[in-house]
Amino acid sequence: MTRYIAEGHEPLIRYIINSPHTVWWTQFAAPFLNSKNWHVLEPSNFSYESSYGFNSVIHRIPGAQISDVKDRLKNAAIIVEYHGDPPNDSAFQPSSEKTVIDDLLAFTSIYFGRYCQYIWKERRQTGGEWSSSLGLMIGGEGFRELAAPPEKTIYHFQNAIATIPKVDKTRLILAIQWFFSALIEFETRRPLLEAALNWVCLESQANFLGKPGKKFQGVKSLLADQQFPDIPRLRDLYALRNDAFHDGKLSQLTEEEAQAVRTAGRALVRASILVLLGMQHADFKVDFVRLYT
Repeated sequence: MTRYIAEGHEPLIRYIINSPHTVWWTQFAAPFLNSKNWHVLEPSNFSYESSYGFNSVIHRIPGAQISDVKDRLKNAAIIVEYHGDPPNDSAFQPSSEKTVIDDLLAFTSIYFGRYCQYIWKERRQTGGEWSSSLGLMIGGEGFRELAAPPEKTIYHFQNAIATIPKVDKTRLILAIQWFFSALIEFETRRPLLEAALNWVCLESQANFLGKPGKKFQGVKSLLADQQFPDIPRLRDLYALRNDAFHDGKLSQLTEEEAQAVRTAGRALVRASILVLLGMQHADFKVDFVRLYT
C-alpha cells in the first residue's frame, strides 16, 4: 500500500479489475453500478494519464507505478471508478473502507466459482491522502461452473445485500473467510488443503451454531437446516479433511475419486453460502447442483 498527501485534488476511488469478463460487466453489472453513480469503463477506451483525477506528481512517486498500472491494464476486464468522495457502503464489511464493488467482487467469486478481485485500487478523499495498492492477479481463463445464470447475478447480489443484515455476523465471517482461503488453495493448485478448508468452512459454522454430535454430524445437521438433500460425497469430503489434519493419515480414495469429492465440496460450500445469503435452491442451475449431489 502506498500513501501520499493529495490535498486540493479531485476525490475518487478506482478499481482495475481482472474478472469476470468485460462483457459481463458491460451487459449486466453496468446498469446497476451506473444507478449508484459508478462509472464502468472498458480498458480499450481508457488512458491512465488522461483519466479522471490523474496528477503527474503524485502518480509518479515512485516512477514505476504508472508502468505497473499499464501492465495491469493489459490483462484487465474492466475499470470501475467513482468521481467524488468514495462511499464506504459495504454490507459485507460495514464500518470499513470497503465499497459495494468489494462486495460485488466477493459475491461474484462465490457465484462464479473463481477468484474475482481488483489488481489495482487507488483512492483519494477530499483533503486526505491518495492511496494505492497493487494486487496479485490469480485465476485462469474462462468461467468455472456458475451457480446460476450470469444475467441473474446482480439480482441475486441485491438480494444478498438485503439479506446480510439479518445474518449473524460471526457466522458470515466464518463462512466467507474459510471459503476464500479454500479458493486460494484451489487457484494455487494445492487440492488437499482446498478440500480440507472447504470442510472447515462448514464445520466452523456448525460449531458456532452449537450443532450437536461430532464433526461430521454437525456439518450434516447444518446442511439439513439449509434444506440440502443428502450429499453422497459428504463423508468422503470429511475423509479428505482428515488426510490434511490427522497426522498425515491418508484415505483410501483413488485420485479420480478424490477429484470428484473436491469438486463436490467446492460446489457445496458455494451453494451453502449462497443459501445463507438468500438464494433459493430452485435458483441453482441443474448442472451446478449435480456437482454436489
